[in-house]
Amino acid sequence: MPRIDLFATNNALAAIAIILLSLPIAAHACSRIDNSPTPVVVVPVKFKGNTPEKTYSFQLLQMLLEKTIDKFGPCSAKLLDKDLPRRRIENHLQNNRYVNAIHLTATQERDKLFLPVKIPTDKGLMGMRLSFIRQGDQELFSRVKNLNQLRSLAAGQSAYWQDVAIMRDAGLKVKTHFSTEPLPSMLAHQRFDYLPRGSMQLFTELKIYAHLPIAVEKSFAILYPSFSAFYVNKHNIALAQRLEYGLKVAFEDGSFDEFFYSHPETATALNHLQLKKRRYFKICNPYAPPWTPTHIDKYWMSPWPKHLQNSHCLAKGAY
Repeated sequence: MPRIDLFATNNALAAIAIILLSLPIAAHACSRIDNSPTPVVVVPVKFKGNTPEKTYSFQLLQMLLEKTIDKFGPCSAKLLDKDLPRRRIENHLQNNRYVNAIHLTATQERDKLFLPVKIPTDKGLMGMRLSFIRQGDQELFSRVKNLNQLRSLAAGQSAYWQDVAIMRDAGLKVKTHFSTEPLPSMLAHQRFDYLPRGSMQLFTELKIYAHLPIAVEKSFAILYPSFSAFYVNKHNIALAQRLEYGLKVAFEDGSFDEFFYSHPETATALNHLQLKKRRYFKICNPYAPPWTPTHIDKYWMSPWPKHLQNSHCLAKGAY
């Protein structure tokens, strides 16, 4: 009776197991729908409008899929043809139904639900906070040269915004209200000194509150690591790998920066923000995912200093 080499047999079985395990992962990378000859990545509509296919996140996804054809094969981006609430879309992604990816703010909680593509897609623009101030107070804020001086002034925020904990962890004074709507009026009536808002939404809101004696502060921005990223189903490892590879290639060959600075959404925002004329007050974000790549300068509009490039800062909120 021939002798069986158990070591070789075990190795062979292990190799077969690895191959079998990899098959469903690869199959999930892109989906085939409606008998389409080309697999697709289905994403929800980011903003309702006449041209959802021209949004920043959708066109970025298209670029990444095109850049990875040689390595991963043909695949195209497709918009979900259903108008569903965000919560239902996220539930569908968890259950691997209807959608293959979502473009969201990266958070620790979302990392528990989905598989993140671990590269920022907006160079940290989301984490840039400009402020509303009272008309006539610009000189007061122009004299604020560092974070310690800013700590002497009080910010206003909604009690339900995560920004409250982030700012307080940095030692900033924050006064809160349970509702967002009264905040600009509270600022005008001297309940606090400034109202930090997301840099992408500030100028739209200024039009809404044009009847109030408030203005956009011109000299500084508060920055912390907050950014958008693609998320996929927990088991769709192949798609996460494909998008991460595409982003790395795009950052290396310069096409990401070309896309970021020229796309109408970001170019318009940057033109309004005048970021080169501002002082940056950088603080920690204890709610950022632990994988946040603050140590890789090219992923951000403004590089992070050494003391913000470690997991202790992200986990503890220490400045």
